Amino acid sequence: MKASSKRSLLKAAFSAMLLGFIGFAAPGYVSSPPAAATDAKEPSANKTAPVLDPRDPGSVIYLDHAGKPAGVGDPSRPPSLAYKKGRGWHPEALTASDLPKDKFGLIDWAKSVRQNRIAPKPSLDPDEAADEMPPLKMDVLIPAKSDYVNDVIYPHEMHTYWLKCEVCHPKIFIPQKGANNITMVGIANGKWCGRCHNRIAFPLADCNRCHVSPKKASESAKSAAK
Repeated sequence: MKASSKRSLLKAAFSAMLLGFIGFAAPGYVSSPPAAATDAKEPSANKTAPVLDPRDPGSVIYLDHAGKPAGVGDPSRPPSLAYKKGRGWHPEALTASDLPKDKFGLIDWAKSVRQNRIAPKPSLDPDEAADEMPPLKMDVLIPAKSDYVNDVIYPHEMHTYWLKCEVCHPKIFIPQKGANNITMVGIANGKWCGRCHNRIAFPLADCNRCHVSPKKASESAKSAAK
């Protein structure tokens, strides 16, 4: 092969390599990584909150998953018997019922049970209901720290009518005599009895619902035990 031919081939090869390099590095030819997937659209901040007012027949609490009144689908009339029963169990409807009430006008659920005015099922699961333990009939005397207020009688029976033992023991109350340094300040701050009372059970202002044992009675019991 002639020298001129060799030079031509080398020049062509070098030119091809140079063009390839320039083409790869030149703007517009460099392959860019795939764009990151766009985040899912966030819900609009202006989205209206669902209506929860039990007095409003169009409230979401009376609608099915499709947004129609439960049972009928005709918004111009009451949807069903379930609808009527559901409305009857709302707090505003309950206050107008003939169930016994305390001095604050709140429903006295304990008295409602004792008078056989209500009989709630222990569970919607038939198997669980069959295994339900009967309420524990055991009262506990809790001495009040003050000399000017009666001692407390804690009725396990009414509490275990509504709740299982493990709801309170051992996280809220240690099941051991003298192990719980109960104070009214702590209760008012949500400890011990305050986990329910003043929230979903009757208020702490109704002192005589719990402080029912006169001091003299507890002192006599202590003397008799010696």
